[in-house]
Amino acid sequence: MARVGLEQVKRLIVAHRPWWVNWAVLAAALLLATGLRLAVDAGSGGFPFLTYYPVVLLSAVFLGGEYAAVAAVASAAAAVHLFGNGRGLLTTPAIPLAIAALYAMTILVVIATGQVLRRLVQENEAHLKQQETFNAELQHRTKNALQIMRALIARGPRGEDPASYFETLAGRLDALAKANELLRFGALESAELGAMIKAAISPFDAARFELDGPPCQVARQAVTPLMLALHELCTNSTKYGALSVDAGMVAVKWGTAGDAAHPGIELVWRETGGPRVRQPTHRGLGTRLLTPHSGLAAVHQDWRPEGLVCSMTVIGA
Repeated sequence: MARVGLEQVKRLIVAHRPWWVNWAVLAAALLLATGLRLAVDAGSGGFPFLTYYPVVLLSAVFLGGEYAAVAAVASAAAAVHLFGNGRGLLTTPAIPLAIAALYAMTILVVIATGQVLRRLVQENEAHLKQQETFNAELQHRTKNALQIMRALIARGPRGEDPASYFETLAGRLDALAKANELLRFGALESAELGAMIKAAISPFDAARFELDGPPCQVARQAVTPLMLALHELCTNSTKYGALSVDAGMVAVKWGTAGDAAHPGIELVWRETGGPRVRQPTHRGLGTRLLTPHSGLAAVHQDWRPEGLVCSMTVIGA
């Protein structure tokens, strides 16, 4: 029961209300405080600001600092006008000045306390919403990762040497894991292309790669497909292309494309110094990884005698 009450209070604090509603609530609270004091003793007991302190505090908590400041000024005016005259508050200049100073100091503490409480509740609510977003994103990415893993595993050996199949599968899963790491498992909206390429080629002989391109951000939906595509290119080059011989080299160059509304990245993978290559006739999962899908807007492979040239258009951020 108490928790339900606290949740309702929290909702009132973080709620976004029209400005006129806030001012109406503030006016009603000031009238209530004034009426309550008039009904109790009409200020004859002293302490003219007594019933107004809660109004200022609650205004700071539920409405905001600007409303609390207005409430403080209005409370002072009402208290002096209704309960101050004739009760010793304005008889000498020193007394009202002292009371005004004490009231100002007290009210500043009240407003500051209310503002701190309000901000803590708002920040807590923001953190809770962020946590919910992260949890939803984590579930989404986990589901996607499992679907990709299922597609990778579903191929099965199918006549292929099990040891070779396991090595290929392990490499692809490692590329998938690196894609998630680059996105901080869903915490980031994009990943830096240069860092992606370095992560993709790290299991291979990185010294035989020439990287050239400006800083570019790859959109979240393109990170995993691009990592898997780069890993597939590295694997194929190690088996059949430039990386299969000592003299072979791979140049990876990229640049920006598109516009601010539709950012893109043009990436070119170029192999040289390797054996003569031919376009494969067998179409497996690796072939499908190098086709347009998800964040890869376009993929073109040119099987030149001197080496493979693969051009990709990637969705940027």
